[in-house]
Amino acid sequence: YGKQWRKRLLGMFTTFIDDSGTAPEQKVLVACGIVVPTARLGRLESEWNSFKEKEGIPDFHASVCLARNQHSPFATWNDETVRRVFAQIRQFTIRFSVHGFCIGIYKKDYDEVLTADLKAAVGDSYFTWALSSVLGLALDFADSQKAPMHFVFDHADKVLRREIIDGLEFSETIYPNRIAGHWNFGKRVDVPALQAVDLFAWSCFQQFKRARLNQSIHAIAEETDKGFADGRNGKWRIVQSLNRQGIEKWVTENRDNPRTKEIIAFKEKLKEARKPKPKKGGPAK
Repeated sequence: YGKQWRKRLLGMFTTFIDDSGTAPEQKVLVACGIVVPTARLGRLESEWNSFKEKEGIPDFHASVCLARNQHSPFATWNDETVRRVFAQIRQFTIRFSVHGFCIGIYKKDYDEVLTADLKAAVGDSYFTWALSSVLGLALDFADSQKAPMHFVFDHADKVLRREIIDGLEFSETIYPNRIAGHWNFGKRVDVPALQAVDLFAWSCFQQFKRARLNQSIHAIAEETDKGFADGRNGKWRIVQSLNRQGIEKWVTENRDNPRTKEIIAFKEKLKEARKPKPKKGGPAK
């Protein structure tokens, strides 16, 4: 919706959602969201635009910035500049938002433990599972505040867009009338909070790689994670990751659940509805 994106927001709170690790070669994945009171979005946009002008950048993307991509405005930055900018964006994020949520998935566990019938309910995508959990955390927070919630996603390619919609449709079966009509896609370059959640998702992804894969990560990633962890006296973020035993427990509890069978039937109807309709009339003779 370009620069009119704020006019689309319907709730008192808005959760901006991003992912990291969706590429097939990655072994872990995270879905993350930051919850921003809608009334703060104007100030966030104003301060963010001043920040971008000062730094001489059109928008922010954490992985591109740290890598100093030669075709990016970050190409000539040194570590100290990157460190300073990451810290400033982290401070923006915590100051303007009230919560950060992260769900991590170790893809191997998902593949080996989740049964085919449950994948039919949740979706074949790791991201669909993780996204559904983030939506649930955000809606639980909205319930605690007795306030509606809206969701904003970055524009995505066709495959990821389909996975996002699958996650939304699955979550609608759990939270009826709380998802449909309460979300939209936005252009990251026009939506400061989508650029902010990008840093949070990148940070969580780095830490999850270290925790589950024992991979070393950049010192700036360590500092960024600690900054988010310490936010609001350690109460700003919630980071969750189901281990293998947790997924096994979920499978046991939900495999024969009548509600699960209803969701599978619902998904099958959606699948049929999405199939291309045959054209009226036969081929020309």
